[in-house]
Amino acid sequence: MKTIPLKQIMDAIETASDEWDQYLDIETMTIVNLPQFDDGIGTDYESLADRIETGINIRYFRLPSKFDIHEYSIMEQFINDLPTRSTRDELAGCIHGKGAFRRFKSSIRYYGIERDWYNYLAKAYHSMAIEWCEANGFEYSEEH
Repeated sequence: MKTIPLKQIMDAIETASDEWDQYLDIETMTIVNLPQFDDGIGTDYESLADRIETGINIRYFRLPSKFDIHEYSIMEQFINDLPTRSTRDELAGCIHGKGAFRRFKSSIRYYGIERDWYNYLAKAYHSMAIEWCEANGFEYSEEH
């Protein structure tokens, strides 16, 4: 079995989109993107979709989607782990309803914990990448 560069999986997790499915092609060790909607995707993507369908979990391995990552849950965990109750309460209140992500980002800047958030998010992506590798039976490397 090939060794997967963990950074590559983390980058794919970070760039996950609602509109594209991502796969790791273990023959070329590249990330392959396929539109989720097949309305008029063109012959290049149809050919790729056929190759992926034929080689799923053999050559092509589906990476976590935006839905699988669920950044909102990561935000909730980050807030729950904050040491100061008043900051926890303030941030917990700002992540409900429309505009939650925007309010959250404004609040972490206001409280001076923006760097803490991005470090926390990077650790979450790191953990997800490891879980993905282990679930798919891949060894992984921390080297870039």
